[in-house]
Amino acid sequence: MSATSSGASAHGQRPALRDIGVALSGTAADSAAVDAAIQLARWYGAHLHLLSAVLMPAPLANPWALVPDPGFCDVYDDLREAARIDAASWRKRLVAANVAGEVVLLESLAEPAQRMAAAARCADLVLMAMPYRSPMDTAVVHAHFSGLLFGTAAPVLAVPPALPVTLPPHRAVVAWSDTPEAARALHAALPLLRDAESVDVLRIDGPPDDDGAADRLLRHLTRHAVTARHIRVASGEGTVSEAIIDHARRHGAGLIVAGGYGHGRFREWALGGVTRELFLDATVPVLFAH
Repeated sequence: MSATSSGASAHGQRPALRDIGVALSGTAADSAAVDAAIQLARWYGAHLHLLSAVLMPAPLANPWALVPDPGFCDVYDDLREAARIDAASWRKRLVAANVAGEVVLLESLAEPAQRMAAAARCADLVLMAMPYRSPMDTAVVHAHFSGLLFGTAAPVLAVPPALPVTLPPHRAVVAWSDTPEAARALHAALPLLRDAESVDVLRIDGPPDDDGAADRLLRHLTRHAVTARHIRVASGEGTVSEAIIDHARRHGAGLIVAGGYGHGRFREWALGGVTRELFLDATVPVLFAH
């Protein structure tokens, strides 16, 4: 695939993505998310917003006032300077890639994910990197992911940190179920699905399509210029997420689309679920919507 000079899609339609956010977690995986966002910005002619949350230390409090200790101001200034240096490096990367964009520093005394979510509410899509497997990285990245998914109206595209990614994808898999989350994810992904060569609407362990719902869904996608087919598979002895990931791998898909936290985020993260497992185990980008 190659972008046209006007940023139009392969079907000649007006670009659907104008503003793309990138949630920087401050981990080594951020580079993968920025690389993927640059691909999309070139294809759609979009503007990038790199969002960098800076957690600042809070001064000590007593009954009368906030009282900084002697070294507080120095620590505060050092963190700000480090954030400015990091932001300058990201700006150079955008310039070198010849894409329009900006780096937004979001200072926060607590809950930086909430500030990032608020800053991303005007984005059509927000990208972030999946975590490396260190517990600290996973905790930080998941806090950003959860905050964005619940705090913005935008879908969140999670990108593997150490594997090559091609966006828009040549092939995509939609993990379909009859839920609002799955429907929102499908509609949020339409700009990317429209530019894919083929799309599998995948139903795991679903009932027979006696009421024609699958046919209606395929007709809907056809009206959106999406080439799709409906596939039902059994998870067997594995999990639903394993079946989705395996299907994507075997059919060369470069994108998975899934509803996020259909059973509640605490239950999914603490006890395991499709959202958690796709976020940690998928080897291709996953677009989530809630």
